[in-house]
Amino acid sequence: MACGNLPEGQGTENEEQVNMPRRRKVRRADKSICQKCQQVKSLYIFRNITYCKPCLEAAIFARITKSLHPPLKPQRSTSRMAATSGHRPPSQSGSALACLSSGCGSTTMLDLLLSKQYIGKGAGIPIDRTKGEKEPIWSKGYVVYVEFGGALNVEERTKEIREWVEQRQEGLEFIGVRAEDVYDPAFKSRLRQLGGAIDGEEVSDIQPLSINLKDSDLPLFPVASSTSTTTPLDQLRTLLASLPPASRPQILSHILSSLVTAVAHALPNISHVLLGETSTRQAQRLISGTASGRGWQLPLELSAVRTEPPVAGTESRGLVWLKPLKDLTTKEAAVYCHIKGLSQWTRNDRKWEVAGPVGKRDARGKGGVASLEMLTEQFIAGLSVTHPSTVSTINRTGDKLVFPGKEEERPHCPVCQLPIDPSALEWKSRTGLTSLPTKLNPMPASTPSTPEATLAPLLCYSCLTTFTPPTVVSKARLAEEGNVENVALPLWIREGVERRNGGGAGMPVGREAMKEQIKDFLIGE
Repeated sequence: MACGNLPEGQGTENEEQVNMPRRRKVRRADKSICQKCQQVKSLYIFRNITYCKPCLEAAIFARITKSLHPPLKPQRSTSRMAATSGHRPPSQSGSALACLSSGCGSTTMLDLLLSKQYIGKGAGIPIDRTKGEKEPIWSKGYVVYVEFGGALNVEERTKEIREWVEQRQEGLEFIGVRAEDVYDPAFKSRLRQLGGAIDGEEVSDIQPLSINLKDSDLPLFPVASSTSTTTPLDQLRTLLASLPPASRPQILSHILSSLVTAVAHALPNISHVLLGETSTRQAQRLISGTASGRGWQLPLELSAVRTEPPVAGTESRGLVWLKPLKDLTTKEAAVYCHIKGLSQWTRNDRKWEVAGPVGKRDARGKGGVASLEMLTEQFIAGLSVTHPSTVSTINRTGDKLVFPGKEEERPHCPVCQLPIDPSALEWKSRTGLTSLPTKLNPMPASTPSTPEATLAPLLCYSCLTTFTPPTVVSKARLAEEGNVENVALPLWIREGVERRNGGGAGMPVGREAMKEQIKDFLIGE
């Protein structure tokens, strides 16, 4: 067989069958130069495209604006091209709260927003356009950092991060909170004072509830006098030690979310909360969340834009949660930090796996991976080495998830503060063995007979799994360990239980809520 250029119809039938059409010439791109500017030597390759330093920074910023700009632009325009264009969005009415974890994702997000002048230095500060200054999107910016060093017994970095934020001289206000603040009744009062509230703000006298983790119904009781005298850090460590190792990263994630939400509601005029979650982290959450039973809430957790409606009967107001780095991988964010000289400052390891006592290995030597989150993270990181499209494939699947119904029409879980799936407790009882005969699973000897409430019926499936032992064998083992004191729960869980129970027996009721309950018995003036 030979290659030839015989025109069709000019050769014999045998010649046309023998001759093979000549292959078309494919233009090969020169990988040694940047494929964007085609002038400078390339230094980085992402998604089979080579970049130089300036072009890589421009590409990263363009990918961030693709997720950040549409929710900030007015919805009057029906043109999709206008909504997704790279034009700068108009100024927003509120302020921005950027969540900084010192990881490469949140550091990249904050550095880009400051360098592109998306966050201003405060209301009333004039803009000098002669120096090239632009109109900021948010007139004021806050940075919140949650310190987990005390709970994990690792080095604390609050002072280092505060110095880095203040040396930027961009008018940012740094707010450092600690994980154990979820047990501090004066936490919200301190936040209001930071936000400029009037001095003398009342300190909440609300006390946390304690829970009996041995009972599958998770009964709630008043906190014992010995527990109320312990420090918030001791209470948090006791909670982590009482949970299975696989449940600790999940409860720490809920603690982080509740603290950021409390800060956003306490500060004045916050309209947008910016999260530095990369697409790699989104893919890990999608796999681990599905495996742990969070499939019902995953569309809300993974969405790049989530509007939080105001909670009736509380001081909370609506917020918009944004994830500008949804289309950016962790590798790209790490390279950006390297270009900007921030790689020595960033820390990508959360070390949530070291929380609580060290778990025991089984007889086969396994047990080194304590949670689904860590196992999924290692799996995706290893698979991405040989299959670079792993993260994008997982996220494309996650983008197809749609939350059924409306978020505000469904009751919320007191722990994760997200809508619950219906009949989670009933579904769990049908899909697994949840009880054993009394001889194999004895009840604790000293258990209060009149709990204030039960937590299990109020939880979503994932949080129900977090607070209950994974198997009935574990339940029996816990019961054989003897009498263990009830564990105090964080304050935000009690507030969620109150909202679900409409006040609940033995729980304090606000003045407006009380007036609403007895309005039919009031005598008109």
